[in-house]
Amino acid sequence: MAIQNIVLIHGWASDKNIWQETRKYLEQKYQVHTLNLAALNDLPDYCEQVSRMIEENALEQVLVAGWSLGALIALQTAIRLPAKVQGLLLISGTSKFLSAEQYPGGIPAALVKRMKKRLNNNAGQTFSDFHYLMFSKQEQTQGLAANITANRLNRGRTWDIAEAQTGLDFLMETDLRSDLKDITCPVLLLHGEQDEICPLGGAAYLQQQLPCARLVSYPETGHVPFLTNSKDFQRDLEGWLAVYGD
Repeated sequence: MAIQNIVLIHGWASDKNIWQETRKYLEQKYQVHTLNLAALNDLPDYCEQVSRMIEENALEQVLVAGWSLGALIALQTAIRLPAKVQGLLLISGTSKFLSAEQYPGGIPAALVKRMKKRLNNNAGQTFSDFHYLMFSKQEQTQGLAANITANRLNRGRTWDIAEAQTGLDFLMETDLRSDLKDITCPVLLLHGEQDEICPLGGAAYLQQQLPCARLVSYPETGHVPFLTNSKDFQRDLEGWLAVYGD
């Protein structure tokens, strides 16, 4: 593949500002595109928003990169636009957010339902608790949780309650496991081994199911390796792009 454009898709309760450091790094060589996912009254078609941006900007030879919820959208985009999507970068990614029988990569549905209820009672605390959960114990001890939360996660737009709940509905209802066979482009999976939001098992499942996937995992790292372990993240991404992106 010959990558010319990179599309970065953010995750739940964040926005395109989460990519500031990554975008600056990638723009040395590629055209980088970001967007803020818009919430709709019904279950949002996030993939349509990304696909429309690719089509309206006439982007060809695209690497679609998604983090967390954004990784699900990246997978959907590769399925919808196979001729344009030449590669995928899935950070803290999964094909199914909730746990299921004979599937090791999800979290219990009860946890997400509880979060939806908590949003109505105390949205601010719910977002704060979720942000803190993104970091491993080692990262918390190093002070990374407080620093990144203040300077990255809380500097963009604020999700309202309805927007956040529709995002959680998307996470609960989306299951792409049966569609993975249709994705044949190269895929790089970068994942923290201490990720409590999208367990490493989900990335391992993706590696097993996708025909051209490579998984790199980071010890003592949580849900945001591109922020807490940026040096290794950039090294591994650069090495992969040197093989598949030129």
